Amino acid sequence: MASIDRTTLLKIVAGCGAGLFLLDWAVIEPAINSWSAQSERIAALQKKVDRGQSLLDRADRIRNVWAAMQRANLPVDNSAAEAAAFTAMNRWKADSSVALTNLTPNWQVHEDDGYDDFECRAAGTGDQVSIGRFLFDLNTDGLPCNLEECEISTRDAHGQQLSMTARFSFARVSPDIHTGLSTGRSSTRGRTGNEE
Repeated sequence: MASIDRTTLLKIVAGCGAGLFLLDWAVIEPAINSWSAQSERIAALQKKVDRGQSLLDRADRIRNVWAAMQRANLPVDNSAAEAAAFTAMNRWKADSSVALTNLTPNWQVHEDDGYDDFECRAAGTGDQVSIGRFLFDLNTDGLPCNLEECEISTRDAHGQQLSMTARFSFARVSPDIHTGLSTGRSSTRGRTGNEE
């Protein structure tokens, strides 16, 4: 009688062990994996919510910056845009006393991205102060201008006279960039000109 009870007990223990193993394999482990994946999804969504809230909190500031960028934008007409860019360059030149010896402008059209670049390659000479002032004016002007590259080298043994070559571009954002529609303006590629 005792041996039958022991056999039955062993069967019950073995059955319970197999049942626990099956329970772990079929229910507990998938549930833990599901909870872990759900926690990762919740964390990712929380990041998106936090970013969205941050954008909402800064909405007025972002709109003001965008409005200022639109006000400082180059005119839609290419001739007027070029005139504005040349006026700015002449202002920098006069303010800094840099002697520009070469200026090559060129339009770069980025229709898919909603903006155009009026790119200029310039060469000039001056002392350290005048070239520094020219570059400062370029970077702080009201027109949207970006210094792409610049190389400065000395022209004399003492470094008093310097030569500069620079590539900078004026950006013109399409007024209907939010719609992705074409403005219908004519694009000008490869246009060159000389400084005034």
